[in-house]
Amino acid sequence: MKNFTSIRIKLASPLKILKWSYRKNGNNKYVGLLKTSLGLDKDTLLPCRNGIFCDQIFGPISNYECVCGKYKSLNYKNISCDVCGVEINDSKLRSHRMGCIKLLYPVAHFWYLKSFPNIINLLLEINEVSKIMRKPKNFKNPNILKEKDISYSLIYNFYDSKIKSINISAIIYGILDNDFMDFSLQWELKQYRFYRNRGFDFFMNQPDFLPIKKDIPNFLLNSIPYFLTGSSLLYKELKILDLNSELYKTKGFLFLYNTLLYRNKNLKSIKNIELKRLKKLQRLAIQRIRILENLIGSGSDPSWMILTLLPVIPPTLRALVQLEGGKFITSELNQLYQTIISRNIRLYYLIKLNSPWGMIKQSKRLLQEAVDSLIDNKKSNQTFLNSNNQPLKSLSDIIKGKYGRLRQDLLGKRVNFSGRSVIVVEPKLKLIECGLPYNLAIELFKFFIVTELNNNRKHLKNSGLPIFYQENIFKFKKALIIPILNNLFKNYPIFINRAPTLHRLGVQAFKPILISGKAIKIHPLVCTAFNADFDGDQMAIHIPISLESKIECYTLMLSSKNLLSPSNKNSIITPSQDMILGFSYLTLDNIRNLDGANHYFINFEDALLAYYQNQLELHSSIWIKINYKLIKNLKIIKIIKLQNNTFIEHYINFQIHKSKNGNILAQYLKTTIGRILLNYTIDQSLLSL
Repeated sequence: MKNFTSIRIKLASPLKILKWSYRKNGNNKYVGLLKTSLGLDKDTLLPCRNGIFCDQIFGPISNYECVCGKYKSLNYKNISCDVCGVEINDSKLRSHRMGCIKLLYPVAHFWYLKSFPNIINLLLEINEVSKIMRKPKNFKNPNILKEKDISYSLIYNFYDSKIKSINISAIIYGILDNDFMDFSLQWELKQYRFYRNRGFDFFMNQPDFLPIKKDIPNFLLNSIPYFLTGSSLLYKELKILDLNSELYKTKGFLFLYNTLLYRNKNLKSIKNIELKRLKKLQRLAIQRIRILENLIGSGSDPSWMILTLLPVIPPTLRALVQLEGGKFITSELNQLYQTIISRNIRLYYLIKLNSPWGMIKQSKRLLQEAVDSLIDNKKSNQTFLNSNNQPLKSLSDIIKGKYGRLRQDLLGKRVNFSGRSVIVVEPKLKLIECGLPYNLAIELFKFFIVTELNNNRKHLKNSGLPIFYQENIFKFKKALIIPILNNLFKNYPIFINRAPTLHRLGVQAFKPILISGKAIKIHPLVCTAFNADFDGDQMAIHIPISLESKIECYTLMLSSKNLLSPSNKNSIITPSQDMILGFSYLTLDNIRNLDGANHYFINFEDALLAYYQNQLELHSSIWIKINYKLIKNLKIIKIIKLQNNTFIEHYINFQIHKSKNGNILAQYLKTTIGRILLNYTIDQSLLSL
């Protein structure tokens, strides 16, 4: 088994698909192409040649044994039988060997044809609504056109118009050839109005071309080259698309857009409708740039979105199983593959027999629909149903969803030293701490606890048999287990993950704190990174075992190391919701008739002690003694003289007690218990860092 560091999913080229399936066997014959829709021979119940279960293409059914029985030994490994043509090898080949179907007519990949935004439309700048056909100006009436007047150029111009419609490049192609920075804004607007309609109005209103109003004669339709219609035309246009050039031109349009809107703030000459049009074109241009950059970065050719070779997955992944009564059950994918092969063969014979254009066109449409159903049956135009009138499961249904191959089998595997529980909030924790329930902790660290207990017993005389995984020890001897757990927590941080892990902050490391209960407790500030709330969300815990993983925890994965969002570099631990409401509630003042109002306290601790003894309320206004100097030049409200010849100067929210000589004896600040509690909590948290 090879070791992989990463997996990338991207478009496969026809050459790559051919490399997956087309190969030379031991008899120097090429195999890999599926040519018949048959599965098993009804008499022998053996795979049909070049069918969807062919053992020449996908490998032998039995280990190191051919169908005819001539070779039945490991000694003949990698030899192909000269009678039946089956390779003598392990039957596991049928779990990874692929085949392919050579399509007579190019078919657009459903994911790119029906995506939002539509990738093919953005690359070719096609307007989906526009399906207008054009004809030459001298083509006055299609019905009087004679067959001898047909020329290749006429047919080409007649049908090539499917690509010519409203597009962003109508602006780009005209502007980028000039240095528009040297011209005034009025000139730019004039050029913009000229070029903005070139993709449709300018092209369609040329004197050489007028719209067709009547039916097209059949002999003209029958003369269409196959590569000028439907997916073939898209394939041709995508093939000649220069990605780097298109990227440069589209970025140039964005540069022009910014120039038009931001060079001059008083754009009175731009009408509202033109401004909306510009913004729509800007949005389309940004989407187009992203697609072009992704294609260039992955080294993909946009023409690969049009399929000329259709890969067929290995038979093991679409199994055929025989029941006790002799009946067979099979994967629904096999029915979809058989439909594609049957329609492909039908198209071959229609073309070979020179059938009418309408029949060939209908057959091409059926082939496209069959491939669409194989990729995503539920969203295709023609949904194939089983005997229970339920849609057949397609490739997309097998891959996507909670129970698909990716999430269920690849990402959802259970591993050792991991657990899962509901999360609750605990604001008293530090940012890097999380509360780990006792029952969950003993399951995660059971191996380490038992090892530690046995190591301790070795030093005792008459210690008896070693301790094994006995439930009574963890249940009734918590006083013995808890110190060991607390000691283990010093050396073992934990990973916490919340599914779905959409970005790297979905997995963070914390220092565990042993708690009672059954729920995991986390700090409220880390909820934004996990996109978590407390309505029943669950999180998974993983323990790093190796030294390297522990180092990664402390240096990279701790929540204190992940304070910024990876997407925009903004702070991701800003207070929100209940925290903001709590801050606002704690700092309320000017509430009258509260218990303990206008009392004097020497420090924060005395004030909080009175609050905890229910002598004060949270919003009671009190006077707290302070030791730092107050702001000078404050306006005195009043002065009160005391019996001991001292006096008190009253300011707004301040009091200064002075001696008869004017020396400051004490200073008091007016505040509330809530504000003291908030200030004291922040101060103690900073001191503990």
